[in-house]
Amino acid sequence: MNKIDIQLIEALIFAAPEPVDGNRIAEIIGNVTSEEVLTSIEELNRFYEESERSFSIIKGGGGFRFATRSEFSRWVKRMILGSGRLRLSLAALETVSMVAYRQPISKAEIESIRGVDVGGVLKLLLERKLVKVAGYGKGPGRPLLYATTSDFLRHFGLDSLDDLPEPDDLSEVDQAGGLFSSLDEEDQLSESEN
Repeated sequence: MNKIDIQLIEALIFAAPEPVDGNRIAEIIGNVTSEEVLTSIEELNRFYEESERSFSIIKGGGGFRFATRSEFSRWVKRMILGSGRLRLSLAALETVSMVAYRQPISKAEIESIRGVDVGGVLKLLLERKLVKVAGYGKGPGRPLLYATTSDFLRHFGLDSLDDLPEPDDLSEVDQAGGLFSSLDEEDQLSESEN
């Protein structure tokens, strides 16, 4: 692959408003395969590493995107916090995790697991486009069924739902503290939610 194609791949990933798939990059360029795109991304990442850049290209949210290296996360986090970045309360995190693992799922099913009303939390998750209405259930009243969105994947840095930890891996989590008991306090919304 020539230097122009590698630079073009870099430019496309940089300019994309959301993660861009390797197949889509190959389709846009037209004279390369998706395998060549992957090889070029690996080459770009080697170059970034060798030249001690503060970023790399990562795969997540359904495609490739630029991300800062983890050793700079403390400062990047300071810059982002308070800038309107999406932060979620413990209640919202627990609810969206139930949707992610059991989708499609109804509000009543979530409430039976959590033991509290989740109407406000679901409304917030819908507004923030982390969940969507995925259809209607077969039961009485044909309840709405909820599923996660591509924004959910992007927000949590996942390429697909297959990247979620297995439920067995979560069994060691302190049940009294809940699924997300280890989150930093600053990562939770100050809003009062169920």
